[in-house]
Formats: sequence, C-alpha cells, structure tokens
Amino acid sequence: MILRGLFATAMTAAMTMPLPAFADDGSALLASLAGNWNGRGSAKLPGREKAERVTCRIATNWDAAARTLAVAGVCATTQAKNNVRGSLKLEGGSVSGSFLGNFDGATATRSTGSVSGSELVVQTSFVNDATGALSQTRQVIRRGGGGFTSDFYLFDSRSGQFEKSGSMTFTGS
Repeated sequence: MILRGLFATAMTAAMTMPLPAFADDGSALLASLAGNWNGRGSAKLPGREKAERVTCRIATNWDAAARTLAVAGVCATTQAKNNVRGSLKLEGGSVSGSFLGNFDGATATRSTGSVSGSELVVQTSFVNDATGALSQTRQVIRRGGGGFTSDFYLFDSRSGQFEKSGSMTFTGS
C-alpha cells in the first residue's frame, strides 16, 4: 500500500512539471508533460528504515479540451512492482482529481494542488483500508533539461510537517 502511494507520488510528479513563464494557468506546463517518461531515484517508504531505489515507466496524456492530464505506468523497488494511474483536471491555476487513484490497501480520497511560478505542487490524502488511518503525500515537480525532477514528501503526524522522503529524475523515453 505504501509502495503504491510512493509510486503514485512519482506519477504525480511526472504530471506536475514547471510552468513556462508565458502560461498563466498551468496548461502549457501540463501539456509539456505529454509523452513517455522513465524515472529513477530513491525514497524512504513509511515504516521502513532506509531509502530504497525506485524506477518508473509512465505515459502521460494531455487532453486540452477537457483540460485533464492522465497518467498510467509502472513503478518498482526491489520489494514490489505496482501499476499507477490517475488524472488531474486543471481549473485556473489549480489542479484536482483522483490523480493517484486507489491501490491495494489504500483509497485516495482527493488530490489537489496549484501551479506557482515554475513548479507544480500536488497533495494527496489516503485512507488505509484496514486501519482507517489517514496519510498525506506532497509532490513538488520542477522541469529541467529534457525531463523533470520530482521531490516527494510524507506528512509526519508527530512533527505536524511534511518531511522529504525521496526524489526522482524523469527523462523522455
């Protein structure tokens, strides 16, 4: 469940690259994400002591008429391999949807975010199906070179803050 949350985070990152200066509402940014991407990086998953290597292969599709970015792909660590998919709808400078979707053991309750300058930030809440516990992730995506970098964070209830849990670099495939 947690692994899929991380992978979903990576997928969200893939869909949330920096906003070009000429676009006011984020549509140019989301449109620039259409394509196929390979990602590599590492992340510390909740409940684990050490960071793990993560790889992803994702495809994103921008529907300009619907103002929706859809993503589908596969992410893996040495522990597991999971499918990830979802979509974000752009309204003004904000995004929302069920971008990360549901996965084994957890249900995504919502994804929201905003474009600010050259980055997109998306936050997603999940409910653990077994315990009912709520968890939150945040992704910050910045475009650079031929791809983008996605930093992801998990909310720590003890400190009341998001703590960085990993980073991935995505390149076109």
